[in-house]
Amino acid sequence: MKNFASTFVHFIASVAFAVSAAGYWYFTDNISIETASEIFLGVFLAASPLPFIVSRWLIAMRIKRRLHSSAVVCSRMGALTELLHVDTIAFNRNGTLTEGNIFISGLIPEGMTQGSLLALAASAEREAVHPYAQALYDTAVQRGLHLQRHSAAREAESLGVEALIARTPVRVGKKEWLQEEDIEISAALLTRADQLATSGQSPLFVSSSKYARGIIAVRDDVRAEVKRALQQLRERGLSLVLLTGETRRLANATGKELRINEIRSDLTGTDKAREIRLLQSRGAVVAMVGDPMSDQAALRAADISIGCPSSLEEPPASPEEDAPQDPLHEELLRGPNENISAEEREPLLPAENAAYFESHPLHKQSRSADFTPDIMLDAAGLPSLVALWDTCNAARSRAKQNRWLSIFFLLLFAPASAGLLSFLGAPPLFYPFVAGALLLLMLLLIMNALRE
Repeated sequence: MKNFASTFVHFIASVAFAVSAAGYWYFTDNISIETASEIFLGVFLAASPLPFIVSRWLIAMRIKRRLHSSAVVCSRMGALTELLHVDTIAFNRNGTLTEGNIFISGLIPEGMTQGSLLALAASAEREAVHPYAQALYDTAVQRGLHLQRHSAAREAESLGVEALIARTPVRVGKKEWLQEEDIEISAALLTRADQLATSGQSPLFVSSSKYARGIIAVRDDVRAEVKRALQQLRERGLSLVLLTGETRRLANATGKELRINEIRSDLTGTDKAREIRLLQSRGAVVAMVGDPMSDQAALRAADISIGCPSSLEEPPASPEEDAPQDPLHEELLRGPNENISAEEREPLLPAENAAYFESHPLHKQSRSADFTPDIMLDAAGLPSLVALWDTCNAARSRAKQNRWLSIFFLLLFAPASAGLLSFLGAPPLFYPFVAGALLLLMLLLIMNALRE
C-alpha cells in the first residue's frame, strides 16, 4: 500500500511537471499545440515512475525465482523487503531449535519404584497434548506398565497437568507450580532438578496428594545445524532472543550452548507476545520464528511472522496405523473395576472436585486454523532462513543500484526534455530520443536485476 501511494504521487507530479513545461513553451514561445504535446510527452516519459515500478517488479521476480527453487513459502511479498529492516529475531525452543526426538533420560523416584513413578505420571498425562506428555505416555505403554484411569484432568499451559486418580490429586509439571499448590518437595529432589536443568534436561516433578514422589527427566537436544545457522545470523548483525516455556535453568543452559544472551523463560504463549511487544517498544524490529500453531500469539505480535515446521510434529497416521498395534493396550488402560455395572460403581468425582475441574477445564490454547505466517520455512528450518536472508539482501543491493540508475535518468532527462537547459542554447529534447533512452534504461534495469 505504501509503494502504491508513493507511485501514485510520483505519477501525479510527473503529469503536473509535464503540463507546466508544455504550457510554458506554448504561451511564451508561441509554439503549435502539436509541438507542445510533444514536449509534454517527452517530459512525462523522462519523469514518469515507470523505471521505479519496473525495478521493484524485477526484484520481486528475482526473489520469487529463488524461492521457487526451495520449499520456502511467502504469503506476503512485502515481508521479504521488510525482513531486511529486522534487527532482532526471537525463537521458540521446543520444535524450532530442538530435534523433536523427546525421550526420558532419567527417573528419580522418592518412596516408590521407577516403574510406579512413570505409570503414575503417564496416567495423569494420558489426555494431555503437550509433546512431553505424549513421550511419557508412549514410554509407559511400551514398557507394559499398568495405567490407571483418571476421573478428571486439566492442563495448565507451560506449567503441567493435574488429574484425579483414585480420588487423589496427581500433578506432573514444574517445580514452581507444585510449590504454589503447597506440594512438599524434598531438598534432595530440588538439588537434583537443578543439576538436570543445568545439563540441558527438563525435570518434571510428579506429586501425589501433598507430596512430591519423584522427578522424570525429559530431554530434547538442540539440532546440530541450528548452532551454525544462529552464528551466521549473528554475523549478519542480528540480535537473538530465546522465548521459551522451559524453566530458567534449562533456558540458560540452552542459551549458553547456542550463545544467545537474551533469554526469557517460563513463558506462556501470551507471555511471549508480551515480550515481543516490549522489544518493539524499545525500538526493535522483531521477527518471530516458531511453530505456526503453538506460537500463534507471538507470531501475530511480531513485525514479521516466520513459521518453522516443528520437529515435534508427526506425520498423519494411516488408517492401518490408527488401529491398535499392541494387543495389551486396552488391558493396560482398563481399571480394576471395569466389569462392575454402572449401578454398583461409586461416583468417580466428588461434588467439590467436580466443581473445581469444571471451573478449570482442560486447557487448550486459542488457535486459529486460518492463521498463515508471513513466511513459512521449509523442512531445513533455520538454515533456510539464512539462505532467505542472503537472497533478500542480494536483491536489496540490486534494488539500490536500479534506484540510483532511475534517479540519474530522471535528473538528466527530465530537465533537458522540459527545456530547462535553454540558457545554454539547447532546445527541449525530442520525445523519440527520450523514449529511446527510457528503453535503454529498462534493458539496463533488467540485466542488473537478473544477473547472478
